[in-house]
Amino acid sequence: MGRPISLRPRLLAIAERIVPHARVVDVGVDHARLPVYLAQQNITRRVVATDISGGPLARAAKMLELHRLLQEIALVQCDGLSAIIPEEVDTVVVAGMGGESIAEILRKAPWTKDKHLLLQPMTRVDRLLAFLGENAYALPVRTEISEGRRVYQMIEVGRENL
Repeated sequence: MGRPISLRPRLLAIAERIVPHARVVDVGVDHARLPVYLAQQNITRRVVATDISGGPLARAAKMLELHRLLQEIALVQCDGLSAIIPEEVDTVVVAGMGGESIAEILRKAPWTKDKHLLLQPMTRVDRLLAFLGENAYALPVRTEISEGRRVYQMIEVGRENL
């Protein structure tokens, strides 16, 4: 499985909120550190990582190959959650995007109202929170995570759906 991977505080905060044996989709996979960590720690039953662009997926594939996890983590090229089967997911992670982008991904996938969401917007937290309220999502729980000089917001929604 390759050498164990470590996570920075903002991603570790997400990993710590994932319910054991959940089926997780990580939207906007980028470097694939979170999916690799989840697989190595046997936290999840299944992880699917998506990205709209081939470049990030190629980088993710290299990371999975390095850690011998190509068979354990599915990589899917799609816009947000467009290729995801709702019945095959318990938890949706969207981290590292602007709040407006995260809101748009959720708007296109209304089935996420019945899922556990772990959201980490880099900007426009207010827009994301407004979207969640206007669209009858469960009451969000906000947590601040310090990483160096930066403070990140994590928004958790729907844990009670599990």
